[in-house]
Order: sequence, then C-alpha cells, then structure tokens
Amino acid sequence: MVVTAIALAVIAFVGFAATLAIYLGLLNWMGGFYVVHCSECHHLTGSAVNSSPTSCPHCRHPALMHPLYAAHHRRAPVRVLADSLHY
Repeated sequence: MVVTAIALAVIAFVGFAATLAIYLGLLNWMGGFYVVHCSECHHLTGSAVNSSPTSCPHCRHPALMHPLYAAHHRRAPVRVLADSLHY
C-alpha cells in the first residue's frame, strides 16, 4: 500500500515536471522565457529577457542551492570558478 502510494507520487511528479518543461520550451519559442547564464557565477538560470542577469538564485541564496557546501564553508561564498562552456 505504501509502495503503491510512493510510486503514484513519483509518477505524478515526473509527469508534472515534464509538462512544466514542455511549457517552458514553448515560452522560449514565443520569447517569453529564456535560459541564460548568470553574469556573476555562470550558472544556468531562467530569465524573461534574453540577456544575462546580474545575479541568480545560486548567487543570492547559496545555502538553499548548495546546503552541504554552505554548512561546511560558512564564510565562503558559493561561486563557479571555471566555466568550460563556450557561448
């Protein structure tokens, strides 16, 4: 009974995530949503305009995005030092 409930919850979550990804892709085609690189840390982030934002959720909330790193390095900011992507 519990395994069935967990399986149904996982199936519902995957279906929701796939549907959300499809709609974000359609918004990208229409010019309403863009996947861009953050200008500060070069993480991929979403934006309403086709330009790099000055900061992203990774920059503003490092403890939420990388909780284990933030717990062990309280004073060090979470930054991406090397970006191998060429864009």
